[in-house]
Amino acid sequence: MGEIATWSAVKTKVGLGKTGNDCPTKAELLALSSTGTGESYVGLELSNASSYGNNECVKLEDIHKVTYKYTFTTRYSSVSFDALGNPSSSNQGFGFISTKQKYWDGVANGAEVTVNYIISNTPTWVTNHGNQVPPWTASENLGLTSRSDSNTLVTQNESGKTFKVTFTQAAASQSWSYGFSVNPTSMSFGATGGTKTFTVTSYKQELRNGHNYGNQISLTYTRANGGSISGTGTSVTMGNNTSTSTRSGTVTLTQAETNKKVTISCSQSASYRTYSEITASGGSVSDIPASGGSRSSFTTLPTYSQTWGWNGSTTGGGTITSGASISYGTAVSAGSLGITVKSRTQVGTLTGTLSLNGKTKSVSVPVYQAANEITGYTYGPWSVSLTASSYTIDNTGGSVILYPSASRPVYSNYTSGLSTRNGSDTADPSLSTNGTLGFSLSGTTLSASENTSTSSRSIRVTASYGGASDYVDITQGGASVFYNYYFYWNGAGASESIHHAASGDTLSKTFISYKKKVINGSETSDTYDVGVSLSGTPFWSSVTVSGKTVSSKASENTTESSRSATVTVTQSESGKEITLNINQSAASVFYNYYFNWGSAPGSQTSKSITHPALGKTEEVPFISYKKKVINGTETSDIYPLGASRNVPSWTIVNIVDNGLSVKTYENTTESSRSATVTVTQSESGKEITLNINQSAATITYEYVFEFKS
Repeated sequence: MGEIATWSAVKTKVGLGKTGNDCPTKAELLALSSTGTGESYVGLELSNASSYGNNECVKLEDIHKVTYKYTFTTRYSSVSFDALGNPSSSNQGFGFISTKQKYWDGVANGAEVTVNYIISNTPTWVTNHGNQVPPWTASENLGLTSRSDSNTLVTQNESGKTFKVTFTQAAASQSWSYGFSVNPTSMSFGATGGTKTFTVTSYKQELRNGHNYGNQISLTYTRANGGSISGTGTSVTMGNNTSTSTRSGTVTLTQAETNKKVTISCSQSASYRTYSEITASGGSVSDIPASGGSRSSFTTLPTYSQTWGWNGSTTGGGTITSGASISYGTAVSAGSLGITVKSRTQVGTLTGTLSLNGKTKSVSVPVYQAANEITGYTYGPWSVSLTASSYTIDNTGGSVILYPSASRPVYSNYTSGLSTRNGSDTADPSLSTNGTLGFSLSGTTLSASENTSTSSRSIRVTASYGGASDYVDITQGGASVFYNYYFYWNGAGASESIHHAASGDTLSKTFISYKKKVINGSETSDTYDVGVSLSGTPFWSSVTVSGKTVSSKASENTTESSRSATVTVTQSESGKEITLNINQSAASVFYNYYFNWGSAPGSQTSKSITHPALGKTEEVPFISYKKKVINGTETSDIYPLGASRNVPSWTIVNIVDNGLSVKTYENTTESSRSATVTVTQSESGKEITLNINQSAATITYEYVFEFKS
């Protein structure tokens, strides 16, 4: 038996709660708010929590201090890309390792949990593909220098740990491709000769990373004539051929830089012969088979002859009996005779046209189809079929009837290659099973006993005969199983609220989330924890869930309006929802006013100046502005404020950018004079005073004493 915990013992062990010798209940312990975030987080959890009622005291040994240790490293500090933007095969990503380990009383508890992180300041030429392979690619670098960036910041959620990683990319590769061609590449001239022209394409193209970069650049080339060729530029000339033999020549072009060569081959006809019409006879075509087909050429060619002579005469030169080409008219076709018995029959005539030295001659030959008759009998393979009166059996047990059958076709065979169906053979197949427990086979009846398992079960029955088979699968359902889901705030139903101070703080609420299995309508006593997800988190608060606790870390509210949001907590599997209303007070905002003589903040609110009797103009500086105070902290922004003043009659007093401009008129009296100017700051009503003093005039007399006649 472990000792029952007291409040003092809990505070000593965990650091949460209060002092005292009374024992806390399970509900009171679970209501304690955790402190800190990240590795400074301290919370409380109970082992064997389900064994305690909410109002029961808890053993000290079942109370645990909960802390976390965060790991945030990377296997590689940099990723390199080739010029095309592909990462290196050996290191396609950084291999971030971001986890946290939960500790009970300083001892690791459970497996490490992955912690999300944020990647920022990624260079514009790098793209993150998340969980794809590769995870990082770069845009193509078309520059001839490499580039790198080391400003990408990776920040771990919860802990705030950071480090920087580096991206580097190779410079583009540079090469050149060349194009050099001529059109046409050959020319033919008649015996009388003539002039023809050609076109040339000659250029070079810069390649960056293996593909075109920029525009094509034209390249020059040189020309050389060979054989019986004359002409310059893009013209080719061959003169009159006076021989009975053909002749030829070439034009060779050579490209600058590459020395690549292209050639135009030129030929010229010789003097000509003349030929007679063709005489021909005979020829044969093989029979089309009974299976059908076509004949498009002669099996035996006709015999033929042609006489020739020189320069228009068709005789005297000799007789030609070979070398002719032959073309054929429409092929003769015949379909398959199938199962029709028929003797050899002519089905058409095939025409062939002989061509020799510009003359033609047509010859027609009859085409026949061979006879068709029965040659014997064959048998098809056995086919087995198996069906059942039902393919399912209730989990309480039952039976189904099986229907097996077997048959094979009989065929008559013909010269045409076709066969025709001529009846069928039948047989009774044998039945067998794969031996699944709980099933039995008797003749064509398959039975199943009651299935008490929560899993379904199946048996395969196979019918076999003559090397052929078929099967059916019969399935029996398992016991009915489902879950009851429980999801609510700890002691607060489906909705709970928290209220953050304007300065920002961290608050949390605990919840209950589990399910119980129901088998055949009866709920079991076992409970299974069910995870949750969050939605609707506001931008001004980091809302996280850990175990059965939802924590909200609100940033400072610097606005003069309160703000609120509703976060929905959704139970996985069931989709049940509970809500947490998050509220934050408006910021406390007021202004500090600064108004004094001088050019910097101070305490001088009264100042005196003295002018001579002749008068004087001078500027007396002062400062006048306000600063905003948000939540008790003064901001650095300065808001200038105007002011008003009174003006004595013997002065001119104006407010300028940096203070007062004071001008006094000449004092012509024998008495000094003074006045006080009060300057009042707008908005605040604060006052500062300027005492203006002026000396008395200096009076002298001029005496005249003279004689007059």
